[in-house]
Amino acid sequence: MHRWLYVLPAVWAAAGLWLFFSSPDMEELVRERGQFDIPDEYQTALTSDILERNEGASGEDILLVYHDQDGLSDSQLASVEAGLENFPAEIEGFPVEEITSPFESEENDALFSEDGTTLMAVVSMDMTINDVPEVRSEIERLAESDEAESFVSGAAIVEDDVIISSEEGLATTEIITVVFVITILLFVFRSAAAPLIPLITVGAAYFTTVPIVSLLIEHMNFPVSNFTQIFIVAVLFGIGTDYCILLLNRFKEELALRDNRITAVKQTFRAVGPTVFSSALTGFIGFAAIGLADFDLYQSAAGVAVGIIMLVLSLAVWVPAALLLLGEKVFWPSRRALDASDSRIWLGLGRFSMVRPGWTSLILIVLLLPSIWFYDQRLSFHSLDEIDGTTESVQAIELVSERFGTGHSFPARIVIESEERWDEADRLPLIEHLSSQIAMLEEVDEVRSFTRPDGHVVEDFRVPVIAGELAEGVEETEEGLTDIADALEELEENLDNEQASADEAAEDIDELADGSEQLQESQLDIADGIGETGGSAEELVSAQEEIASGMDEVIFSIEQISLNPALDQETLSALEELNAGLRELQSGLDETAEGTSSLAEGQGELEDGAEETAQAQEDITSGLRETADGFREVGEGFAEIAEAVGDILEGVEEIEEGLGEISSLLAEMENQNSHPVEGFFVPEEAADEDEFTELADLYTTPNRQTALFDVVLAIDPYSNEAMQTIAEINEQTERVLASYPENYTYSLGGLPASNADLSEISDQDFYRTAVIMLSGIFLVLIFMLRSFVMPVYILASLIGTYIISMAVTELIFVTILGYPGISWAVPFFGFVMLMALGVDYSIFLMARFAENMNGSDVESALLEAMKKIGTVILSAAIILAGTFGAMMPSGVLSLVQIGTLVLTGLLLYAFVMLPLFVPLMVKMFGNSNWLPFKPPGQKQAK
Repeated sequence: MHRWLYVLPAVWAAAGLWLFFSSPDMEELVRERGQFDIPDEYQTALTSDILERNEGASGEDILLVYHDQDGLSDSQLASVEAGLENFPAEIEGFPVEEITSPFESEENDALFSEDGTTLMAVVSMDMTINDVPEVRSEIERLAESDEAESFVSGAAIVEDDVIISSEEGLATTEIITVVFVITILLFVFRSAAAPLIPLITVGAAYFTTVPIVSLLIEHMNFPVSNFTQIFIVAVLFGIGTDYCILLLNRFKEELALRDNRITAVKQTFRAVGPTVFSSALTGFIGFAAIGLADFDLYQSAAGVAVGIIMLVLSLAVWVPAALLLLGEKVFWPSRRALDASDSRIWLGLGRFSMVRPGWTSLILIVLLLPSIWFYDQRLSFHSLDEIDGTTESVQAIELVSERFGTGHSFPARIVIESEERWDEADRLPLIEHLSSQIAMLEEVDEVRSFTRPDGHVVEDFRVPVIAGELAEGVEETEEGLTDIADALEELEENLDNEQASADEAAEDIDELADGSEQLQESQLDIADGIGETGGSAEELVSAQEEIASGMDEVIFSIEQISLNPALDQETLSALEELNAGLRELQSGLDETAEGTSSLAEGQGELEDGAEETAQAQEDITSGLRETADGFREVGEGFAEIAEAVGDILEGVEEIEEGLGEISSLLAEMENQNSHPVEGFFVPEEAADEDEFTELADLYTTPNRQTALFDVVLAIDPYSNEAMQTIAEINEQTERVLASYPENYTYSLGGLPASNADLSEISDQDFYRTAVIMLSGIFLVLIFMLRSFVMPVYILASLIGTYIISMAVTELIFVTILGYPGISWAVPFFGFVMLMALGVDYSIFLMARFAENMNGSDVESALLEAMKKIGTVILSAAIILAGTFGAMMPSGVLSLVQIGTLVLTGLLLYAFVMLPLFVPLMVKMFGNSNWLPFKPPGQKQAK
């Protein structure tokens, strides 16, 4: 029946060829689907959801950089502008949602470097990061400029370059792995045929695994990344060769005991087959547990679990057929091929551990404690370190950092969704409030928002600027009040003068009245003596003419006084009556003069006229007395008006003094240094301006219900400090929005926020996967070893090895080489690899230990097991470490660090932890190693 075993390899080869030609290309799948996505519950995914449901650009941003060391000339700028204008609405079927450049708006001047050498443009496209390979070549063609040097970059482009670099390094890794495995196998077996068995077996497993995984990716959306294929190569060639070495070594032992190759093959698989299966099962559990992670990048390593299944099947198909076919010729041409290959190294280390447990403990403590003490667990999310610095996408980012500032290449983004529109004037104070609070953070360079399109607040909306405009208005008002005060002061002075004039006129009229009384007396005397003398008529006429002349002056004075606009109506009426009386008096005097002139003509008539004149003179005197009283009243009115004007003047001076204080305060507000709480106000009419609409287009979504904030950090956006700043930005945003009554939905995006999410995802997946993985391995070890004790210290030895290996890796890459930290994915994958692969060597040893317990004591059984299995484990560890070491030329930093970590861990475990720590524990527990079960020998004896 064993002859049918020769048919199975042919069937395998035929199936492998069918899979190879019918499956999609793995490299294309990796480029199309290999980029990781943030799970929906994290902030960067929520940011995309908010933008998408509000008609905003929620795809990927492609960064275009144009540069000329001597400065971009006008013709170069014109060429770049023309190129950007020629971008189509769609590229390979993916819509171009927006192109942001300095040519689009004056508010985008920040995209042109101050030294004039570099210009940035951002092309926002409705696509996912997995679509980048489809559009990249066309974008690069469209971005080319005949006159200026052009670069295409951005987070998505950098990730695509990481995938390209890892795919290019995969071929090198495969070649190095095969050469290394052949070299080690030749050294171990000193045979030409023996190395071919592992290579054919593992090659067959790999040849079928990759097509199967590709089909799963294509049809079942199986997770994939740039790690998938290279991990399959490393793990399959590593453990596959290990298992083959174990089988070949045991086959060599069995051949030495038996002449029948068929019996030797059966006995080989009967003895170590369960060991290989158990080892493969622990590896399968480890990599299958990755599939339970939330993060698709971590899940992508689950393809190794498929490879382990195919490896076990390949071992069952190819190895028995080869051993049966070749028999002893497997180890040809070495004459010592069938001799025992005991391990003196392991035997010596095992004896030392058991004889010198104190020194052994000290050695282990010296290795472990410093690693725990000095290991900072500092992780790096710097994707640019992943690939060669000469890559165009990396050069573009470095150029932007150099010419614009460290954080300008990848700003963080805040999106705030509201039920109300954000393009209303009364909504902008909230935007400015948040912008100012975020800008106050130490690690923030500037915030670009609706109110700060160029990173600085719009000047026309700042309260100090508004205060300055008010101050100018107050100064003009103050100048007007000064003119009014001067006019009032002059009016008060004129009124005082008019009062004095009125009083003087009253005194003059009193004198005139006194003269009128004297005239009346004279007229009476004349009337009495008219008969006595007629010669006095001429004197009387002369006196009357003098009175008439005085009356003219009085009438003229009254008319001048009446012209004063400050007089009230009552005073004017009194003056008019007085004037009328004086005119009548003057008319009477004229008549008297005529009568006196005709005195000579008739004494009789003269006497009668004299009496009439005396009577008229009495009326004149009474009128003059009334006129004098009127002038006194006018003077009193002028005094009252002057007093009122004085009161008004004092009020104007007080108003002027108050306006002066307001003007000083406003000027102080205008000239104050910029302050975060200086105030912000947007007039309603500002919303009607075109510039306002342009700002709304830039910093709100098309439906105006989501406000956008770009936060430019003053530090490297890839750094751990940037992630801490994201947490501070989140706290500030929550605090500011909580102070407003409306309900808002907000989230953070951009590279720093994405890295913060990655950090959280990585931590959660690490602990969850570690628990699941360790639990699964623990159960397998319990079932295989029939012990609860041994699985505990075996896992403890692996965890200790992991800690030391991480410390060594950090020492090499952070302390010595100067990287900011260990790549964030390294601890996760390194832990999975060391646990899943390192436990194999424990299983190899403990299975042989259990086998030796028949008729032997614990210490002898273990030392014998170490002597027989040591060479296998050391050889297997060197090969497996070498396969991971072959990842180093890949050019991807994370793969180099994973290779370093696993290589260090496997060698440390094989040469130190396993041969020292496990014997120490075995000696310590003795027969209690199998608690709560019985030792294998005792159980069988019973």
